[in-house]
Amino acid sequence: MRKTLILLLLLLPAVLAACSGPPAITEINLEASGMQFQPATIEVVAGQPVRLTFQNTDALEHDFSIMEIPMMSMGATAEPMAGHEMGNTTTDPQLHMAAAMNSTNAVEFTPTKPGTYEFLCTVPGHREAGMVGTLVVKSP
Repeated sequence: MRKTLILLLLLLPAVLAACSGPPAITEINLEASGMQFQPATIEVVAGQPVRLTFQNTDALEHDFSIMEIPMMSMGATAEPMAGHEMGNTTTDPQLHMAAAMNSTNAVEFTPTKPGTYEFLCTVPGHREAGMVGTLVVKSP
């Protein structure tokens, strides 16, 4: 009996590790309407995968862009949008997706470094009209 108990105690960490699996994806819904993002502040955890669903309920084209953000990976779920105008950006955003009027798009990524990152709409005039927000990446 004692040998069985010792064997169970030795195997317990391996069983628990096998059950934990990869981290769950954090689901975020972001809406663009009336030259605003809702919510304007998003909080996620570094090292935790994120699936961001971007719903454009407006009568104008919008996008979601973060110019610089340390990421482990980015999924190919964001559909490119033909004719999307990013204005006068001199460099491509590291994280970007566009959505035509009354449509939805999604992207998956894993932020790696805690910090505060601005997101914005790069369509000409939209940032200036207030289409900005904040992604807060917290420590695990």
